[in-house]
Amino acid sequence: MTKYIIKRVLLMIPTLIGVAVLIFLLMRVVPGDIVELRFAGESGSASKETIAIERARLGLDKPLWRQFVEWMGGLVRLDLGTSMWTGAPIIEEIKLRFALSLELAILSTIVAIILAIPLGVIAALKQDTWIDYVVRLFSIAGLATPSFWLGIVFILLLLVVFKWLPPMVYTPIWVNPWQNILQLIWPALAVGYRYSAVAMRMTRSAMLEVLR
Repeated sequence: MTKYIIKRVLLMIPTLIGVAVLIFLLMRVVPGDIVELRFAGESGSASKETIAIERARLGLDKPLWRQFVEWMGGLVRLDLGTSMWTGAPIIEEIKLRFALSLELAILSTIVAIILAIPLGVIAALKQDTWIDYVVRLFSIAGLATPSFWLGIVFILLLLVVFKWLPPMVYTPIWVNPWQNILQLIWPALAVGYRYSAVAMRMTRSAMLEVLR
């Protein structure tokens, strides 16, 4: 078993290098110039001298092999550079989005459990009654409804019915827990509802087996 694990870990190294090379080459092969795109978004136009200076600052004027070596060196040191759009270190941008995604995953899982287990048990106890049919319809709707579309519907309902929108600027939970929950509860409901649809049907089936 130990030899197998070591072998698999060693096989990861050429795989990761191959993926890195592929991503690097694809980013260079794709039509368009990221520097021109940036200046087009900021001012609509830029002189050739300005573009050349920016390309030199980003290291895009160097040979491809040297760009790749410097890029891999940055990956090894966890130095991913700075964002062209915000100016912040990219590793900090990733940390922010990772924390946000992790919190959303936890909240959506809690929502899915709260919905799936009670409704699945009730549907099994009231098998082939109107309650069972409603719960099954509710779960099928969750499977058929994309989470992103349901999120848009939530926003529209809050805006049209309650004349209220969740705060748009992200607030970490350790800064203001209430503000953070107000921001993430709606995406957590949209994602958790879809997760609960599968768990609901599994809970119902498992409960029916126990009852029999």
